[in-house]
Amino acid sequence: MIGRVFDNRYEVIRRLGSGGMAEVFLAHDRHLGRDVALKVLQSRFAHDAQFVERFRREASSAAGLNHPNIVQIYDRGEAEGTYYIAMEYLPGRSLKDIIEHYAPLGLDHIAALTSQTLEALRFAHRRDVIHRDIKPQNIIVDEEGRAKVTDFGIARAGSASSMTETGSILGTSHYLSPEQAQGGHAEAASDLYSLGVMLYEMATGKLPFTGDNPVAIAMQHVNEPPVPPSVVAPGTPPDLERIILRALAKRPDQRYPTAAAFLADIHRLQRGESVAPAPAFEPSAGFFDPEGATRVIGPAAAVDQTRAYRTPMDGTQVRHAPPPGGAGRGDDLSTEPPGRRTLWPWVMVIAFLILLAGGIYVVASTLSGGDDSVVVPNLAGKSVEDATTELSALGLKLEIKGDEKTDTIEPGLIARQDPEQGDKLRSGETVSVWLAVGAEKVAVPPVVGKTELQAVLDLGQAKLEPDIRREPSEDQPQGTVFKQDPLADASVSVGSAVAIWVSTGPSGLQVEMPNVVGATQERAVELLGQQLKLTVKLVEEASDKPVGQVVRQFPPAGQPVAEGSTVILYLSDGSLQPEVTVPDVVGMFKGPAGTKLGDAGFLVKVVEQPVEGYDPGKVIEQEPPGNSRLKKGGTVTIVVAVPVPTTTSTTTTTTTAPPSSTTTPPSTSTTG
Repeated sequence: MIGRVFDNRYEVIRRLGSGGMAEVFLAHDRHLGRDVALKVLQSRFAHDAQFVERFRREASSAAGLNHPNIVQIYDRGEAEGTYYIAMEYLPGRSLKDIIEHYAPLGLDHIAALTSQTLEALRFAHRRDVIHRDIKPQNIIVDEEGRAKVTDFGIARAGSASSMTETGSILGTSHYLSPEQAQGGHAEAASDLYSLGVMLYEMATGKLPFTGDNPVAIAMQHVNEPPVPPSVVAPGTPPDLERIILRALAKRPDQRYPTAAAFLADIHRLQRGESVAPAPAFEPSAGFFDPEGATRVIGPAAAVDQTRAYRTPMDGTQVRHAPPPGGAGRGDDLSTEPPGRRTLWPWVMVIAFLILLAGGIYVVASTLSGGDDSVVVPNLAGKSVEDATTELSALGLKLEIKGDEKTDTIEPGLIARQDPEQGDKLRSGETVSVWLAVGAEKVAVPPVVGKTELQAVLDLGQAKLEPDIRREPSEDQPQGTVFKQDPLADASVSVGSAVAIWVSTGPSGLQVEMPNVVGATQERAVELLGQQLKLTVKLVEEASDKPVGQVVRQFPPAGQPVAEGSTVILYLSDGSLQPEVTVPDVVGMFKGPAGTKLGDAGFLVKVVEQPVEGYDPGKVIEQEPPGNSRLKKGGTVTIVVAVPVPTTTSTTTTTTTAPPSSTTTPPSTSTTG
C-alpha cells in the first residue's frame, strides 16, 4: 500500500497502525489537498458480511457526529476489492500510549482528558449513539492536549437491541461493562463504566481487573469490586477515587445517570469541591445466582463477604517470591487483591466438592424417588390469571417482572418467561414473566433520491436497519437510492429492516464526472450544466470554506454518469469559518497588501481612488479596518491611491477630499 495511490485519490504515505479487522494509513487526499487517516478493511474480511456491516456502521455512526472531540469522517467507499473510510488525521498519540509511559497521571491532566471525552460522549448520547468500546486506545490526544474519540465500529443506536457475534462479546474485555459482559443491552451507562475503567488506569497505571482470558476478566467485571485506587496508588485524591468507584458501580442505576452528571463531578474536582461518595458494592446478577444456589465461587467470593476489598492490614498472607529475573511485561500482579493466586486452588477444590456433593444428592434422590421437582410449563401467550392457576397446581409461584415489546403476542398476555419451558423447579419456587406490549412504531423516512450514506444515516436516526441492494438505474446516478420498501411514511416497528435499492449507474451514453470540489458555484455549474449537459442540484451545508465554494460532490470525480442525470453539489455556507484578525495594510503597496491579506485567509477586493498627496499604488484605506475580526474567507476591500487625472485648460483648480474612513470621490471644478 505504501507509496501507492489508493482509489485514484489517496496517496498512501505510511502505516499508522492496525487492528483486528483493518489497517490505518496516513494518506494525502489529492482532491482536497489534505492529509487523512485512511482506514482500510483487510482484504480477507471484505467478503464477510458481518465485518463489512461493522465497517459501514463505523462510518454511519460517526458521520453524523460533528463535534470538536470526535474524529470527523470525511469519506467512505469501496475500491480495489475492499472497503475504506477516510477520516480526520490527528498528529498525536493514543491515550493508551500516554498511560503506558507516564501513568499515574497528574490530577489536572486526568481531569482535562476525562472532561473532553465526556463532552464527546454527552454529544453522542444525546443523539442516541452508544459507542460501546470506550478505551484509551480509542482516544487520540494531539500535540496541544486535545482529546478526540475515534473508532465507532461497534457503535449502536441506544434503543437498538444488543449486537452480537457468534462466539464473541463485542468490546474490549478490560473495559467492558458488566451488562455487556453478560451479553446484555448496552446503554449510555455502559460507556460511562468503560470510561471509569479508563479513569482508574490513568490514576493508578493499572487496570482494575485482569485475568488469563477474556471470560475470566468479564466475570470479575460482573462479580468483583475493584480494589480502591488509593490502595493501588497511595496519594490518589479521595474525591477522584469517589468518582472512579461510582463510575465502576456494577448496576447501571448506581452509576452516573448521564455523561453530563459525570462531567459535573469532574468540574467539581477541578474546582476543589467535594463530590458525593460512591454507592456500596453490589454484585451484578448474571454469572452467579444471587439467591445463593449451588455455584462455582470466584476468588473474590471466597473472602469475607462483609468487606468490599482486602487491605494490606488484613492479616498474615502467604506471598510467593517473583520468578528469577522479575516479572515480564504483562505479569505485574499489583492490580490483583493480595492472595488471589494462593486462594484459587482452594476455590477449585471447594467448587469440585460442592458439585460432587450436589451430584451425589441428585442421584440419591432419584433412586429413592424423593425428587419433588416439577417441569415448568410453557406460559407464552397465556393470560396472567390462567398462568397463575396452572403454576399453583404445580406448587409454583408467578411474578410479573415487566413489559416486553413484541408484535407477535397480543398485548397483556405473557411474552417471555424465566425459567423457560422444560426447566425444573422445586415446589414453592417462582417463575418470572414479562407481559407483551406493542412494539414502538416509527414512520419510515423518505430516502429515494438520496445518497447511500445519507439514506443510511436517515434510517439510523429513525431507529431502523437498512437492507442495501444494488441494481442499475437509468434515471439515478450511481450511489443514489432509487427505490425503498416499505415506502416513505409507512408505520413499522423500531428496529425493522428497510430495503433500499442503490443505483449502480445507468447503461446509456455516459460521461466521466469531473472534480469540481474547491471550485466556485458559478464555475462548477457552468462546467457541469452547460458543458456536460448534467442536471445540477445545489445543497448548502455547514463548512469552514468560503461561502459558495463546492466542498463535496456526488457522484465523486471519475465516476461515469449518464448525460442529463442529476448530480449534487454541496456548497459551503461559511458558518464554520473561524474569526481571525484582519491585518492592517494601510500604507502598504497594493501587491504586498494583497499577499498579506491572502495569506491570512481573506479574499481581496481592490478599489482605485484618485487622490493627491499619496504615492500611487499605496493603500489609503481598508474595510474592515485593521485589527478587527472577520471570518476566514471573508472579503477585505482596500482603497488604492491612483494619480488624479489631468485636463487641459487655462486655469484648473482641483480639490481632493483627504482620505478618511468616509472618503468620497474627488470633486473637480474647472474655470476657463
